[in-house]
Amino acid sequence: MPHASPRSRRHARGLTLLETMATTAVLMVGILGVLTVLVAASRQNRRNNNQTQATLIAEQELERIVALRCMGNDAAPCSNIQALDDSVRSVWWSANGEMSEVAPAPGTTPQLQYTVAVDVDPPVEGGEEGSPSLTRIVAGQTLPAGMVVNVRVTVSWREPSVARRAVALQTRMAR
Repeated sequence: MPHASPRSRRHARGLTLLETMATTAVLMVGILGVLTVLVAASRQNRRNNNQTQATLIAEQELERIVALRCMGNDAAPCSNIQALDDSVRSVWWSANGEMSEVAPAPGTTPQLQYTVAVDVDPPVEGGEEGSPSLTRIVAGQTLPAGMVVNVRVTVSWREPSVARRAVALQTRMAR
């Protein structure tokens, strides 16, 4: 039986410490990359969830206002809606999907606080006319700016280490 050369016997002994360390380093870099992607995806998922919740809150508020319908007289045709101008309130959305207008008690399900602000134009702040203009032509007649109101609902929230975020929805209403 032929004898193996000293060189082939050395390779048969296994991996050297240096080869093991290099393999471990490459494996660690790969694991670190995967963990970084998972953390970034989790953070983006949380942001998307918060934005979706804010959009739902804004939709509910806008639907509530539209259901009030424009009421009033010819001098102030949407006075009930205009009375909502500059109103601000807080709501909390819990991790289990429930919205509340009452601050959570300590030790209960974690909840994110959202601020709901309503802006009704006119009166248009700063003298701007809006785009498109609030003056409308309906059934061949021009409705003056006071007959049409622009209602904007803005829902904002604060996330850790991120500037305040917001979602705004708006509609126009007339009597």
